[in-house]
Amino acid sequence: MTLSRRECSTWPPRQWIFLPAATRGRLVFSRRVPESRNVTEHQSADVIVVGSGFGGAVAAARLAQSGFSVVVLERGRRWTPGSFPRRPRIDDGWLWGVDRGLYSIRWLGRMLTVQAAGWGGGSLAYANVFARPFDRAFDDRWPSRLRRGQLDAYYDLAAHMLGVSPVGIDPRIGRVPARTELIERHMQNGNRSDATMRPNLAVTFGDPDIWKPNKHGVLQRGCAFVGECVIGCNQGAKNSLDHTYLAVAENAGAMAVTDAQVTRIESRDGEYVVTTTTPSDAASPQRTWSAPRVILAAGAVGTTELLLRSRDVHGTLPRLSSQLGAGFSGNGDFLTLAELKTPQGDMSTGPTITTSTIVDVPEGGRSVWYQVQDGAFPRAVHDLLDAVMPATRARAWWRRRRSAIHDRRRIFTVLAMGHDSGNGTLRLNRFGSVTLDWRNRWQSHLYRSQRRIGPLLERLLRARLYNPFTWSLLRRTTTVHPLGGVRSGENPDVAVVDEAGEVHGYPGLYVMDGAVLPASTGVNPSATILAVAERSVETLIRRAGNPEWRAPEWSDVMPSSVPEDRAALFAADLHASTRGGGVHFAERMLTEPSARSQVALMLTVEAASIDGFLTDPAHTLQVVGTVDAENIATGVAVRGTLSLFPDGRDEAMIYELQFTDDSGRELTLSGTKSVSSRTPLGLLNGLTRLRVTIQPADAVGDSQPDHEMVIGWRDLVSLLTSIRGRGFTRSRRLRTVTRFAAFFVRSAVTRPPVRARR
Repeated sequence: MTLSRRECSTWPPRQWIFLPAATRGRLVFSRRVPESRNVTEHQSADVIVVGSGFGGAVAAARLAQSGFSVVVLERGRRWTPGSFPRRPRIDDGWLWGVDRGLYSIRWLGRMLTVQAAGWGGGSLAYANVFARPFDRAFDDRWPSRLRRGQLDAYYDLAAHMLGVSPVGIDPRIGRVPARTELIERHMQNGNRSDATMRPNLAVTFGDPDIWKPNKHGVLQRGCAFVGECVIGCNQGAKNSLDHTYLAVAENAGAMAVTDAQVTRIESRDGEYVVTTTTPSDAASPQRTWSAPRVILAAGAVGTTELLLRSRDVHGTLPRLSSQLGAGFSGNGDFLTLAELKTPQGDMSTGPTITTSTIVDVPEGGRSVWYQVQDGAFPRAVHDLLDAVMPATRARAWWRRRRSAIHDRRRIFTVLAMGHDSGNGTLRLNRFGSVTLDWRNRWQSHLYRSQRRIGPLLERLLRARLYNPFTWSLLRRTTTVHPLGGVRSGENPDVAVVDEAGEVHGYPGLYVMDGAVLPASTGVNPSATILAVAERSVETLIRRAGNPEWRAPEWSDVMPSSVPEDRAALFAADLHASTRGGGVHFAERMLTEPSARSQVALMLTVEAASIDGFLTDPAHTLQVVGTVDAENIATGVAVRGTLSLFPDGRDEAMIYELQFTDDSGRELTLSGTKSVSSRTPLGLLNGLTRLRVTIQPADAVGDSQPDHEMVIGWRDLVSLLTSIRGRGFTRSRRLRTVTRFAAFFVRSAVTRPPVRARR
């Protein structure tokens, strides 16, 4: 079965959705709550929700379910499957600033932000990833109430609402996407397979031709694997908020008001008056809405800007904390474009993101933690950039890239995100628009480490990587995950809102979106915004007089899988076990030709962590290789340890190796090297001769050496030239080798000769 991209445009009549019958549990047709466009000049409700993204959708659903009358004000339009832009025309609904399109792109000084506009907010154009942050990568900016211990149950609730699962089988080819196979295969070859996982995705997998109601009663089809998640899903397979939380909200009676841009909030007579304009018709009169409770969920930038204007321009909320705008983060986002040098399947297919790889490495004097994700690069975006790339330098940059790309199926994106400084400050410029003060030096380690992923992936995947022109030409970072600006805490001296998101000094005014997160999450933040909003709105409802209230879906919630935890733990353990970098070398030893029986050892010796090796009193290295022993074993695998200049021992080196002989017996090969003289010739002689005993593994007591093996001149040269460091950067690899060599030389020349000790 093959689906064209235009076959994703079919959609049932827009005015109908499936809704569950409240009393019988059966499915019935119900008319969608109509959007209010020609409303009266002023309307009231129990709660006004500003924004329909991840925080606003949760608030609207839960408040409506608990019995409040709810109005949701959304500046964008209602997008339905088949209506998202695809033509390479800038006026085809791509940009908010052109024709109220899907993407809202803003320059904030040193950072570019990209967000979505429409009923469903960022969920319309995000990459579907539902990921929980790794607690051990957090710092003290994250209080316990925002950590996994207290939020995991709410993550499970949000996962249930969105219906998440890892990437499934592409029904057209009967296997996972080629991009998924590529990443997993090469990470396996790079010994990082356990750090790579398939994250949970808010996508419906199944038959791409059949419409079925989801658990919330909304009709959806299975994923068609066209790789267009981030430009709006015309297939109807994305479990975006309009298909989940917002459907629940409308079913419970919430009123959706699209095409309503909030411009002003005023506290008046125990209520809040919200003023809106109509973006599609600048001549339309302003409208006002009032409610005793208002939930701000317009995104980190939009919410903070609205509050800043209310305090500093309109003067309607003058008591807002002086901390407003502080603590802004770009979530450590860094985006590059990859092009495979050889065909390896169609990289443009599948959900946008199918794998995540956790990276936990040293950089400078600190540790850097982030994740790297593959991403489909939609052909429609390629065509659009081809047609509308602005500015001479940008066009020249794109044409150079385009001329080098002959097969778009080889192209995909690489998105990295980690922990940045989170010390940006949003403020208003002289025109009343928000801008960003940002000290970029703190996260130079993060950006430098993320940029080094490029050469690593180029070698691993045999690909060329290109940075976006915003970085290559302008040195400006881009974020699709803006966070912070509305700090939470106990009092207005240090925070804008309390732990439930209620604004200090303004009872009933809440913030429930990414603005309240104290720092970067290090992962895709949508799941955390959902979980925090679930907890906050539950607190609001209980404070409002319903102390035992819980979301109705709790009884159906089951703990969901958390594949990112396994990968993060592996990366953390790998970091700990390789601290300081590693070193390895190859060693070949043979008995003399005149010996009565011949033995040969071909070994690879490794210290995974130079720090661990140097602090270990036995200075143990791991050994693998093969052994040939005349009449005993022929080329069999051997493994064990080498103790190099162990503290408190006479011997310079102690080998303990195990192998199975040709008859199946378990044998032990034990050997020692000793220094009898500090003269150069004495050192060389002692460190290149190994006295060996081969005996059954269960033998009791020590035996006299029965073989003497030597490292010849050629093998010694090979050994010395085989010494290599292991680390994330070249400088770290060189430093590791230098530290190992310094230890070896110092230990060799300072260790008293065995004869002198006796």
